Amino acid sequence: MKLVSFERLSVLNLHYFQYSLDYFLDRMVDLGIKNVELLGGHQGMWLDPNEYQDPEPILKKLQSRNLHCPVFTPQNCRFGYQFGVKEPELRKKTFGFFSNGIKLAAALGAKYMEANSGWGYWDEPEEEGLKRAIEMHQMLAEVAEQNNITIVAESLRPQESKIGYSLSQMKRLFDGVNHPNFKVMVDLTAMSVAGESIQDWFDVFGTENIAHAHFQDCNPYGHYIWGQGTRNLREDLEVMIRNGYEGYFTQELTDPAYYLDPFYYDKKNVQNLRMYMED
Repeated sequence: MKLVSFERLSVLNLHYFQYSLDYFLDRMVDLGIKNVELLGGHQGMWLDPNEYQDPEPILKKLQSRNLHCPVFTPQNCRFGYQFGVKEPELRKKTFGFFSNGIKLAAALGAKYMEANSGWGYWDEPEEEGLKRAIEMHQMLAEVAEQNNITIVAESLRPQESKIGYSLSQMKRLFDGVNHPNFKVMVDLTAMSVAGESIQDWFDVFGTENIAHAHFQDCNPYGHYIWGQGTRNLREDLEVMIRNGYEGYFTQELTDPAYYLDPFYYDKKNVQNLRMYMED
């Protein structure tokens, strides 16, 4: 039984980090995929606090292949730039980095910029990191509004964040930012590690505030192709659809086993996804 349009499938190019952007885009065409989530501050897509990649060559690469980039993801899981950072100079650079990410997202025709909670520091009270993350996202949401972009923030795992590894923490962040250009997104891995369900997220945030999803298999850790983890693909899709979710289903695949030949694993993943997705 087909549950959702295949055109709502998207692939993040993280597992192609050792390949050129052209190679990744060509493989997506081979798979019939129409939407890609591009990673900025990354090989083939330059971004830093002072400048960013000229978007025109990237747009031409996308357009010539009939591909779209509805979501842009600046690199946000390394220390260099994180939303709960403390030091004044790093906060300034972080704001510059993600402000440029918003502008590049808009130039690429994206609707969303992917983000997370940030992580604060382990040797300080949780409240301090959360306060800084709220302030950072409030400033960035203003930039997003000016550029017709919505920030979509995912939760992280306990090993990654002290301030955003649970649904309750993300609700505090969301309520604190309190801006129409700041929404949340479901990440199945972080959600699974926290022992939460998709329905829990919709119950807390409502369909109107869940704008995106990183929708990969897991166990509960890992970011796997479907069939290599323990989640039930059909049931997960059914819950998303039943709650009125209208966004994309991005495949965020990070297992090192995929890096040598990511296309091999993408083909297997798409074969599984097509059981429930129709053209």
